[in-house]
Amino acid sequence: MKKIQALAFSALLALGGSASAANHLYTFNGTLADALGGADMVGAGGILGSTSYSFGKNEGLSLGEQLGSVYTIDMVMSFDTHSGWQKIIDFKDRTSDKGLYTSDTRWYFYDVGSMGNVPADGQAARLTLTRDSSSLVSLYVNGALAGSFVDSANIATFEGKGAFFFMDDTTNTKPEAAAGNVDYIATFDRALTAGEVAAGVSPVPEPASGAMLAAGLGMLAMLRRRSRKA
Repeated sequence: MKKIQALAFSALLALGGSASAANHLYTFNGTLADALGGADMVGAGGILGSTSYSFGKNEGLSLGEQLGSVYTIDMVMSFDTHSGWQKIIDFKDRTSDKGLYTSDTRWYFYDVGSMGNVPADGQAARLTLTRDSSSLVSLYVNGALAGSFVDSANIATFEGKGAFFFMDDTTNTKPEAAAGNVDYIATFDRALTAGEVAAGVSPVPEPASGAMLAAGLGMLAMLRRRSRKA
C-alpha cells in the first residue's frame, strides 16, 4: 500500500515540470507545504493527518497569495453536514459574503445562484472551479459541469491577502461554515478546459507525464476512499 501511494504522489509531482501544469499542489500528506515548492498553506486550527486535513467549523486553510482573475482550483473535499450555509472558498479577504458555498442540498455561488445537488453528508466530491479570460466562471463536480456564469461584477476574483478555504467572512456573527475534510488542493494559473477537467489532468509537453499524472490521481483517490471505508 505504501509503495502504491508513493507512486501516486510521484505522478502528482510530475506536474512541476510544465508551464501549463499546476502552480501549487497541496497533498496534505503530513505537511502543509506545496509539493511544487511554492508558499505553504496556513492552517487555522484543524488536524493535519497523513493523507488529508480535517477542519472544524470555521477552521480551515489560507494561501497568502492572490490567484488573480484567471485560474483553476481543484480539490477533493467533504463537509460533515450540509445543513444551512457553508463557505468553501472566500475571494475577498473574508470581508464579503460573496463566495462558493453549499446551501442545504445545493452547491451555491453567492449571490449568483445554485449549481446542482451536493452529495450526502460526509461524502467527498471533487470540485473544480475555473475562471477564464472572458470572465466565465465554471464549477465542475466530479468532472461534470454543474453550472457557470459570466462574472461581470468580479465576485470570483481574488483580492486582499489571498485565498481562504472553509472559513466564512468575518462580517457574520454566526459563521456560515461546517466541519469537514480535504484530500488535496491544486491551483493553476489558467482555466482548465472541460475536457481537461473530465480527464482529471492538465496537458503537459511529455505524454508520459500526462499518463503518469492521470494514473497517480486515480491511485490517490482510490487509496483515500479505501482508507475512509476501513
